[in-house]
Amino acid sequence: MAKEYCISEYAHNSIYTYNKVKDNYKDRKINIYFSEPDEGINSDTGILLFIAGFGGNAGSNVYKKMRNEIADKYNLVTIQCDYFGWQFMQQADKIKVPNLDINKMNQVFNKEDMEKIYKAGKLDFDEFLKQGIKYDLNVTVNADLSGETLEDFNDMGIMQTIDNITAVLKVMAILYDNGYEFNAKKVIAYGHSHGAYLSYLCNAFAPTLFSLIIDNSAWIYPAYLKGNRYFIHNVDKFTLNVEFDYLAKKIDIDKELLSLPHIYSNFKNMCKIICYHGTTDNLISDSEKSKFCETVENCEYNEISLDKVDGHIFKSTNHGLGADFFKLFDFTYKKVEKNFEKGKFIELQNDVIIETNKGEYLINYEDILPEFIELKG
Repeated sequence: MAKEYCISEYAHNSIYTYNKVKDNYKDRKINIYFSEPDEGINSDTGILLFIAGFGGNAGSNVYKKMRNEIADKYNLVTIQCDYFGWQFMQQADKIKVPNLDINKMNQVFNKEDMEKIYKAGKLDFDEFLKQGIKYDLNVTVNADLSGETLEDFNDMGIMQTIDNITAVLKVMAILYDNGYEFNAKKVIAYGHSHGAYLSYLCNAFAPTLFSLIIDNSAWIYPAYLKGNRYFIHNVDKFTLNVEFDYLAKKIDIDKELLSLPHIYSNFKNMCKIICYHGTTDNLISDSEKSKFCETVENCEYNEISLDKVDGHIFKSTNHGLGADFFKLFDFTYKKVEKNFEKGKFIELQNDVIIETNKGEYLINYEDILPEFIELKG
C-alpha cells in the first residue's frame, strides 16, 4: 500500500493583490497531497501530477484512491494540491434565495403546499425545493460566491497554474532533501477538462519540467470567463439550475495569457501531449481542438467518436468522455512508458517570458519556485 502524505506549504501570494518581486511565498498556504510507492523510490520512479477540474478535488475518495493505486502500480510519486480557488469550483454550498413571484407560485402549487412554503408570510426556500419536486418546474438560482475575493477566487488560470507547478517542485525538493534518486525526466501531468487545460498552462509556464501531458477534454480557453457555469439538478420533472457567475469574469485579466493557441504559438513545445476529445463536446468543439493540436509540436490528437466508445475506457463522446480515469491512464501510459528519458535532476528554464498584445510577463525560477512578474501591462 502506497505511503500517503498531506503537507501545508507556503504558496505564491495572489498576483491580483500583490505586486512584489520578492517574498511572494509568505502569506498563503496550500495543502499538497502526495503518495510514494510502497516498494520505495528508485532511479526509475517518476512523478505524476493530477489536476482536477470543476466538481473534482484532491480530497475526494476517487483521487485519493488514484494517487495510491497508481503510485504502487506504475512506480510513480503521485501529487495533487488544493489550488487557488478550488473550493468555488464544486457544487454550491450556499445559494442566493431568489425573489419568487407569489402569484405565479399560486398558479402552480396547491394550497396545502403553499402553506408549507410560506410560513408566517416568509418564504422557506428549503421547503420550496422539498415540495417543488412534485411539480413540473424549471427554476434557476444563483450560487452564493460572496466568499470570492482577490485574495482567493477561481481565477481559472494563472494562480491555479502556479500552485500546481509549486506542488511538483515542493515534493521534488522533499525527495532531494531526503536523499532519494528519482527520474526527473519522467514528469507527467494528467488532467480532466479544466484540469487538463491547466496542464497545458503548467507546461507553458515551466517548459522544461513536464515530459508528458494526458489531456481528457481540455478547453483551449476557459468557457466560464465568457459565460456562466450551470450545475443542473433533476428530480423527476423538477429541474433546479444553479448558476455560477464567477469573479474572474468581472475583472481585467489579460485574455491572451489564458489562450492556449496564443501561448503555444510563441514557444517550442518539447513535452509529449496525448489528447482525447469527443465529437459532441459542448464546451469546445472537436474541430477547434484538433486545429489547435495540429499547431503544437508533439501533440497527438485522438478523436473519440461513437465507434471509439467501448464502454470500458470511454462511455460517451461528450465532454469528459465518461472516461474511467484509471483505465485511461493505464491505456496511455503503456503506449509511452518506454519512451521516457532518464535523468536525476530537473533543468528549469530560469526566465520564461510570455508576451501578449496587452503586456509582457515573466515567470522566474531563480529561487526554484515560480515568481510571476508583470513586466509590461
